[in-house]
Amino acid sequence: MVSACRGTQNLNDLSDKEFIEAILSNDRVAIRYFFFEKCTPTFTYIIRHVFGYQVDKNELVNELYLYLRHDDWRKLRQFGYHSKLTTWVSVVAVRFFQKKRAMLIEKEASEALIAEKADFSAIYQEEQIYQKLDVESLLNRLPNERYRMVIRRLVLEDKEPQEIANEMGITVDNLYNVKQRALKQLTGIIKAESCT
Repeated sequence: MVSACRGTQNLNDLSDKEFIEAILSNDRVAIRYFFFEKCTPTFTYIIRHVFGYQVDKNELVNELYLYLRHDDWRKLRQFGYHSKLTTWVSVVAVRFFQKKRAMLIEKEASEALIAEKADFSAIYQEEQIYQKLDVESLLNRLPNERYRMVIRRLVLEDKEPQEIANEMGITVDNLYNVKQRALKQLTGIIKAESCT
C-alpha cells in the first residue's frame, strides 16, 4: 500500500502497476491524486467535447470513481497494460460519459410535453456518430499519420502489439516507442486545448 504521507512528487513517479495496487488497496491519497491530478486532461476534454457546457468536475470525478469501483473494481482489474493507465481511463471515461449524456438526452426527450413519440433509435445512432467523430477528431489532430494509426490500432481497436509490429515491419519495442511519442503528442494537444 502506498504511504499516506507520500508527497505529490512521489505519487507522480508511481508506475501504472503501483497506482492500480494503491487504488485496489483503497489508498485514499493515491486515489485522490490519480483522479484529480493525473486524469485532469481527461475531465477537461469530457467537459468540453462530450457535454459542451459547464459541468462540475468534482461530480464527474465522483461518478467515474463509483463506476470503476463497482463490483470490487471489476472494470479496473480488466486493464491489460497495453497502454498507459491514464489513456485507458480516458477511453473508459469518454465512453461512460457519452452513454450517460445519451441517456440524459433520451430522458429529456421522453419527459418533453409533446404529443409526438421521440425516435430514440435515431438519437442513439446520432450519438454513436458523434462519439466516433469526437475520437476521430482528436486523433486527426495528430500531425503524424503513423502516430494516428498506432493509437487507433493499439488503444481503440485493442489489437495485439505483435500483430501491429508485424504489419509495420518493426519490433514490438519500437512500436511501444512510437506509441509513447504519439501519446505524448496527444496529451500536449489535449492540454493546449484545455488552456484555451
